[in-house]
Amino acid sequence: MTKSRSNTVNFEDESDSRFPRARVLVVGEHTSLAKAFLQMHSSGGQQRVTLSESVNLADDRDIFESIRMRRPDYVVNCLVESGVDRAETDPSDCRLINHDLPVSLAIACREFGATLIQLSTDYIFDGQKDIAYFEDDAPNPLNLYGQTRLEAERDLANVLDSHVILRISHLFAPGPESFVANVLARARIESELPLVQDERGCPTSIFDMARVMSAVIDQLHAGAGSYGTFHVGCQGDASWYELGECIIAQARQFEDLAVEELVGISGDSIQGRAERPKRLILSTRKLLYTFGIKPRPWRQELADTVEKHYAAEGVQHAEAS
Repeated sequence: MTKSRSNTVNFEDESDSRFPRARVLVVGEHTSLAKAFLQMHSSGGQQRVTLSESVNLADDRDIFESIRMRRPDYVVNCLVESGVDRAETDPSDCRLINHDLPVSLAIACREFGATLIQLSTDYIFDGQKDIAYFEDDAPNPLNLYGQTRLEAERDLANVLDSHVILRISHLFAPGPESFVANVLARARIESELPLVQDERGCPTSIFDMARVMSAVIDQLHAGAGSYGTFHVGCQGDASWYELGECIIAQARQFEDLAVEELVGISGDSIQGRAERPKRLILSTRKLLYTFGIKPRPWRQELADTVEKHYAAEGVQHAEAS
């Protein structure tokens, strides 16, 4: 496998090559997902260029001109406003990032023959189904965040045929302002740690998400004409409580924590919190059958993510210190 090079300027000219690499424009270079994707290996080789942060994402013309100048084969939008509660108080910002930007990208992709890889969410569903959700199940979002993402899915699909929408659930990452960092920060000072126990989903790491995006692009570039919506998630499901339990168990290999007990609570008991579905299990069968991409166990992915979190902080494993 070859590691794909990335830069913030332009693609290399490979017009004379018999097998030119996929030209991939990455939006949201500062996000943890974009950073993971830019480091991800590609079996077919990909040129990855990041969209400059100087581009005004609220200006359709600026976006259009940026894609016209670079002429990518694929545009990967890693930029998401993920604040479910914040969406209720600042709907305009949520709509700009989660709806208007994807639609603007889709219009530009249609004009210049590019495929758009766009992220969406399991929150377009209401969580009332007893079995796993499939891609064509009827949506019924419970909050503004889910509603905005659903509208983006529909409007994007109406504009651009060559699109891939990847619905994800419970995305976790290392680094500051992540769920991992939040749990660890509280576990260092609180003896009792309350975590939501009555909301279940399919945990997904940014590294596994990057693996999926890279593999999908490789196959599309090799000739697969499979567009549409696909569910992505690690193998198995979990509550936020179980995720926290796994994070703390792994973290104790790196440091002593103050927390002595995890307390399961209901999400509805948190004041000012937007309504969320109780059970959202996504079937990834379509992704497997279409692209041959198998899910990985979420516990191993989360353990690896915690280890990467400490590595970024320069903390060694307790046994090695």
